[in-house]
Amino acid sequence: MTKPNILITAVCGDIGSSTVRALHGASGKSIGCDMRPYCPVLDYMDGFYIAPPASEVKKYLQFIEDIVVKEAIDIILPISEPEITLMNEQRDHLESLGVKLMMNSPLIIENFLDKIKTVEFIEKIGLKAPKTVLLRRYAGDPAFPLIIKPRTGYGSKRLWKVDNSLELDFVRSKDDGSLIVQEYLGSDSEEYTTGVFSDGRNISTITFRRRLGYGGLSAEAILADSPYLDGICMKIAKAAGLMGSINVQTRRIEGTKVYVPFEINPRISSTLLFRKKFGFDDAVWWLEVLEGRSYTYHKKYKAGTAIRHVSESYFDLEEAN
Repeated sequence: MTKPNILITAVCGDIGSSTVRALHGASGKSIGCDMRPYCPVLDYMDGFYIAPPASEVKKYLQFIEDIVVKEAIDIILPISEPEITLMNEQRDHLESLGVKLMMNSPLIIENFLDKIKTVEFIEKIGLKAPKTVLLRRYAGDPAFPLIIKPRTGYGSKRLWKVDNSLELDFVRSKDDGSLIVQEYLGSDSEEYTTGVFSDGRNISTITFRRRLGYGGLSAEAILADSPYLDGICMKIAKAAGLMGSINVQTRRIEGTKVYVPFEINPRISSTLLFRKKFGFDDAVWWLEVLEGRSYTYHKKYKAGTAIRHVSESYFDLEEAN
């Protein structure tokens, strides 16, 4: 069977470059694009283009159309949230070009990119979620300590742990209307991330207890066996009609066996290569399912720890005379 040509966006970032590596050899041509010119995974791709920002809608869409034609692209995989949002809005137009979109359904994207809608979804299906309100509407409930972060977006950009009124006033001064207040649950040592994949019929999960590091990415991930978490994530996947990959973040309430989901990422996530090493190859499975094939998952390890470390790449070097 001929392998499909794929266009992956935002390939210079951590998640995009991990996705390129995870899919290496699974596609035909692998083409990447990013707004930045220096890409750490150039050697893994067959072509690279510098993209305009997704906020320049007409220019960005024309850019994508030109690559689809020039490189005979079969599948587009958007990585960054602005690109996912735009491609979700332009889904019909992009599919009219004869390509498949490696992205989740509108229901999943529109609910899970928005942290308030995420909490509402979790509660609607009968699961416990953290108390969450817009910062401008916060009037003392939930009580300190609080987590304050943007309603949309990911990573640790503009994220604060607030312990008192003085700190709260400081963060209020930075609010542009997009910040939310969320109940602080458990402890940093009891945070879990679960990769969830479904082909629309079967659902598979893998969970790590994680420690966050640079840029809010998972710096350390310890394989965890938690049937309770598996059950929570399968319930979310079934209710959302998942056909693809999502990532559910949970915390355990101290002194209990209760795990509370607080965010759901409707996209490829930062533990992608960790999952692949442990046999959970969801990026490749997603590609195969789009091509009409099936996937199988067999647990490869019963225990293990993964560590992310910083590396370096060098460009435009000119030797001195």
